[in-house]
This record gives sequence, C-alpha cells and structure tokens, in this order.
Amino acid sequence: MTRPDRREATQIRALHCALGQLSRVDGSAQFSLGDTSVLCGVYGPVDVKIYDEKIDRAHIEVKFRPDIGVPTTKDKWTESAVRQTFEQLILAQLHPRTLVQINIQVRQADGAVDAAAINAATMALVDAAIPLHSMVAAATCAVLESGEIVVDPNQEEADQARSIHTLAFENKTTEGPAYVDSRGDFTMDEYNRCYDLCATSAERVLAFMRSAIESKISKEAKLSTT
Repeated sequence: MTRPDRREATQIRALHCALGQLSRVDGSAQFSLGDTSVLCGVYGPVDVKIYDEKIDRAHIEVKFRPDIGVPTTKDKWTESAVRQTFEQLILAQLHPRTLVQINIQVRQADGAVDAAAINAATMALVDAAIPLHSMVAAATCAVLESGEIVVDPNQEEADQARSIHTLAFENKTTEGPAYVDSRGDFTMDEYNRCYDLCATSAERVLAFMRSAIESKISKEAKLSTT
C-alpha cells in the first residue's frame, strides 16, 4: 500500500526530543512524532494540598491540554489513563506527603497524540530526576478499512481507520504493557498484530530516548569542564 507520506506500513515517523526547554519547571521535554508535537513540564516533588496529601507516597497529578479549544471527554480520559500509568512507574513512596505534577500540552496534532504524550511525560520525568521503576515508551497502530495495519498513523490515516490501538511498554520485561487503549472495530488477530507492532516500535522509541538522554548528559559534562 502507499501511505500519504510514502512510509512503509511498519515505519514510524521521524523522532525528535528536546529536554529542558522550560525554565520554570523542575523538568521538561518536547517530544515529536513527525508533525505531532507534545510539550510536557513536571513539577515535583513539591508541597501538596492537604486534601491530596498521602502519608505513604507522593500524590501524582496529570493535566492534559489539547492544541485547540478546551479539553474534551476523550482528553479527560487520556489524562486519567496517563495518570494511572505513571502512578505505577513513579517511585512515589520515596517522597511521601508531596506532589508530582505532570502538565501535558499538545502543540501540534497529526495522529498518535496519546503515544507522543506518554513519551513526552517519560522524558520530562527523567529530566526532572523523578525516580522511576522503569522508563516507558508508547506507539500507535491503526487498522484501516482494508484490513491493512499501519504503525504511527498520521491524522489522515487515523480518520480513515476502523480501529486505533495505543500501547506503552516498559524497558524492563513485564507480563504485559503498561498502557493499552484500543478503540473501534477489530478482531483478536488484528489486536495481536497491533500488539506486536507496537512493542517493536516502542523498542525503537526507547532506544531513541536513551540516546537523547546520553546526548544531554554529554553536553552538560562538556559545559561543566569549560
């Protein structure tokens, strides 16, 4: 098949990540999948409001903002799902009675926004030195009306898809994905194929994340010696 941007069916778009772009937060990252771009800023651990205080762990808060307009019901669901994902990954017991706030802002949306948001949040948490059980990377697959499955769909492909699947995987071996969102009409065989393709794509994203972190550490080391 020929995709709108002439990619192979299993090919993800160009990846880009910039760490430390925001000055008034503890950590930040802008993560892009092609023309989809998400900015994430992290505060924490900081003081928490008394009604959110937990005596044995930090309170995790996620705010998700779309690129245009006010948050929709889907945006609120994404916000909740992302919070539940990172509640499992952040070592919150190390910072009881504090708050870790994750602010996600979509800068440009061209498909696979949820995957980009999870990847941006992971990198921002690393930039903020928030302790994590493991890193997590996400990828999206779309099942088209023809039955063809494509990785990292742009918005045109997503609009024409019969179902959309976003899965996130940790960089450590686990029993299953850290995050799953499957929407639309699909068979179990199609889901299993999407699962495998997302897992493979997430490995590529994790390798890119490690490279981005190593690049920043190298630059900081050079600056400290000058």
